Amino acid sequence: MSDPSDGDAVDDIAENLRGLVVSNLFEEPPPKEDCPICMLPMPFASGVGGVSTTYYPCCGQLVCDGCVLAANEEIAEGRMKDLCPFCRASLPSCDEDIVRQYEKRMELNDAYAFYKLGCGYKFEIWGAQDYERAFQLFERAVELGCTIAHHSIAYAYKNGQGVEEDFLKSIAHSEFAAVGGHEGARLNLGMVDKHIGRMDRAMKHFVVAARSGFDVALKEVGEGYKAGHVTKDEYASTLRAFKDAADEMKSEQRTRAEIN
Repeated sequence: MSDPSDGDAVDDIAENLRGLVVSNLFEEPPPKEDCPICMLPMPFASGVGGVSTTYYPCCGQLVCDGCVLAANEEIAEGRMKDLCPFCRASLPSCDEDIVRQYEKRMELNDAYAFYKLGCGYKFEIWGAQDYERAFQLFERAVELGCTIAHHSIAYAYKNGQGVEEDFLKSIAHSEFAAVGGHEGARLNLGMVDKHIGRMDRAMKHFVVAARSGFDVALKEVGEGYKAGHVTKDEYASTLRAFKDAADEMKSEQRTRAEIN
């Protein structure tokens, strides 16, 4: 496998990547999903725009951490029982109960349940780390249409976690994730193109991610503007789109959750 950090391999990687392009790679990403409680949009990659998310397997809902914080404050003040902030179901008291809830959601083909359970095995949440089991769950999540799982599979192929290293497959899954709206995958693709000197493509990736409210990508666009790879008009329009996207995701609750 070619190593993207190896200068001697850069030309080979660039040649291989020429045929590895999703046809709609640079189209506008799909709309963000709204938090089911506050109804504000959430990023595809948790943490983008300072907005993190939490998945509740009792009801299969993804809730922004601003609403999670608000619920926890109500619980702390004794105004609400320790329940799911969306469906008000009792929260599980141990890992075994959580896993059982995930498995129930998986019986309903909940793609995000497969993904989150895979994360548990990857990050040793459910006991011993098991990259192979995590990869299998990510694959099933992808089959069911989970964009984030594409990003996790890309990471697995890049680092040989549960599967043999394959940089080109990593790129392919990053492309699928990026087309699905995942801001982190989009940024990673831009960094790969930047590394091998394909600056026009790199800037296209950074612009798409920045327009979604990703400040790290916006910084790359700014650097591209200074270096002459982005025009003044492109930079200005990207700044406006970034602000609009960031403002749409912002709320007082979410800001407090980010600080906490």
